[in-house]
Amino acid sequence: MFEKSQIKLITLDFDGTTLQRDQTWMSFRTIHALRECQKRGIICVPCSGRSANMFPPQIDRDLTFRYWVTAAGARVIDRWTGEIIYKETFTPEQSADLARLYEGQHIYSEVAADGSLYFEQEVLDEIWKYPVPPHHVWYIDSGKQIGVRGKLSEFLLQEQLGVEKFNLYGVPEEKQQPIIDGLKARPYVEFLDGTTKDIQFYSTNTDRVKAMETLLDRLGLTFDNVMSVGDSMGMDASMVSRAALGIAMENGDERLKAIADDVTDRFDRDGFAKAIEKWLL
Repeated sequence: MFEKSQIKLITLDFDGTTLQRDQTWMSFRTIHALRECQKRGIICVPCSGRSANMFPPQIDRDLTFRYWVTAAGARVIDRWTGEIIYKETFTPEQSADLARLYEGQHIYSEVAADGSLYFEQEVLDEIWKYPVPPHHVWYIDSGKQIGVRGKLSEFLLQEQLGVEKFNLYGVPEEKQQPIIDGLKARPYVEFLDGTTKDIQFYSTNTDRVKAMETLLDRLGLTFDNVMSVGDSMGMDASMVSRAALGIAMENGDERLKAIADDVTDRFDRDGFAKAIEKWLL
């Protein structure tokens, strides 16, 4: 039988789980719930598909969130020491090979590597012409993005950057299938969440469970000590199914709800905070 005293760590997803509709900020109720958990000695670990460079401001500026699992498990970071506890990415050669599938075609894309986000400079120069996602608006305005002039593939090889993930947004219909066919032909690529228009892909070596196990080992814990909350089958199922207490959001994938221990309210009705209050506070 589940005992709330066994939960020592909570993993929290961002989009569709803890963030509001703007995909940037958490509600006051959510922040309060996290603070109450921390007061009880429960470690709160963001576990997201996002690169570290695009974590929400409330998390980024608060070092009480010491450990981050980023880019769907590609990197685990200790923010107090700067140590990279775990890392799995495409090789620089694979990264360049993938960039060649779409570079120079005027597609808005983010390329995550070493915790930063890289964009084609020619796209940034006319960014108003592209389908920029809501959570990218504050990010681009912050000036943290890195623009790459010339071919992205050549830059990745020159800098020997192993990419954590590629996100392509608003891909024109006539360009979608060639890119998808190219990705499917490469055995080292794995698709996660996304539509045909928005294409997101990671290395087949990316494994959120392995990343989290590395962190749990460091902390002397196991999945028997974890509560995990999420909304996506592709991104969150492995964590929700392994955790001692797995919670799905009402707005989440029906398949995720089927394997979760409980279903909480929607992300835009403080569902995450309600789950914390119900089970732990």
